[in-house]
Amino acid sequence: MLGIRFMALAACGLPLLASAVALGTEPVAEPRPLFNGRDLTGWVGVDGRAEDCWKVEDGVLTCLPKKGAWLRSDEQYGDFNLRLEYRVEPGANGGIYVRVPADGNHHRDNTRLPPAGFEVQLLDDSAAKYANLKDYQHSGSVYDIAGATRRVSRPAGEWNALEINCRGNRVNVIHNSLPIVDIDDHRYPLLALREQKGYLGLQNHGGGVSFRNIKIGPAASKSGFEIEAPRRRGTRRKDASMSLRVPPSPRPRVTLTR
Repeated sequence: MLGIRFMALAACGLPLLASAVALGTEPVAEPRPLFNGRDLTGWVGVDGRAEDCWKVEDGVLTCLPKKGAWLRSDEQYGDFNLRLEYRVEPGANGGIYVRVPADGNHHRDNTRLPPAGFEVQLLDDSAAKYANLKDYQHSGSVYDIAGATRRVSRPAGEWNALEINCRGNRVNVIHNSLPIVDIDDHRYPLLALREQKGYLGLQNHGGGVSFRNIKIGPAASKSGFEIEAPRRRGTRRKDASMSLRVPPSPRPRVTLTR
């Protein structure tokens, strides 16, 4: 089913191909897995040995509770649609780097600073130590740029579905079947300071985050990504390819360091 939907997204994105190539951000042409479920093929450890703090078991990639390497994709990506499932242990903190340079820089608030991509936050939102976070520090948020419009993380220990769609200067995030981020560089100027092509990365922020079913495909058109009014608890989007029942919203919002 995932492959069928990716094919549909590819068709929607065809008119963008020429402009994307002109910008040097050739989009993903075919849907494919980014994690084979057996080893770290397709990924490289940065700032340490990946084997020291990442393990693969039963089709799941887990960041162990050790400081060390983050994982960087072998390839760079411009326009794409990324789908994955993730799970956090109690109190865990992690993230997904998007369009970052080789060093993983994802902070830039003025033109004098080095190039940077951005991070989509992953967090145990319900942990007591995170009770007073800023809006952009909750799961699914574009860190330091835009907060998720609703918090729909499942409890620690359960799997969540996440979708990140990058199409030029527009970024959309769908979390557990609900659209929670819809931004572009006109409404969010900090996004204009971030690269439109770069590596993907899985952050190591102390471990306790696991991933599975990581897939990448062509970027979708804007259809289906607009932020809607919050649905009642327990509802889901009809077209979600990795749909998970949406849990009750966690408690409201210690500042995290990056």
